[in-house]
Amino acid sequence: MRIPILTLLLGFATLSGCVFPGVYKLNVQQGNIVTADMLEQLKPGMNARQVAYVMGNPVVRNPFEQQRWDYLYTLEQRDKVIKNYTISVYFDAQGNYTHYTGTLPEQAFKEEDQLKTLPTEEKSVNTVPTDI
Repeated sequence: MRIPILTLLLGFATLSGCVFPGVYKLNVQQGNIVTADMLEQLKPGMNARQVAYVMGNPVVRNPFEQQRWDYLYTLEQRDKVIKNYTISVYFDAQGNYTHYTGTLPEQAFKEEDQLKTLPTEEKSVNTVPTDI
């Protein structure tokens, strides 16, 4: 008698970690945010430190390709990829910036756009108002 009950409880505990329809999913941003202003500041001949100052450090550096830095960015909203781009920055043999490849999406990154996607505040009986 105990084994079926334990099996049932174990199955319920396992399923409780699964995602059910109707559950809110957060927006997930991964990578480096690159703006057009940052790309305009890059000038040929800049050293790696200067490029890192303007662009930030890339999330992924390929140890086998020292003359290229890749700046990757992905924005997912509720399991759909909304924005996805890659900017590659190239250096010459002396470690000086030469050029970049890749394009940014038409819609520029704005923090206000990210805040609009947050869920509206729900009123709950168990919460206490904080604006007293």
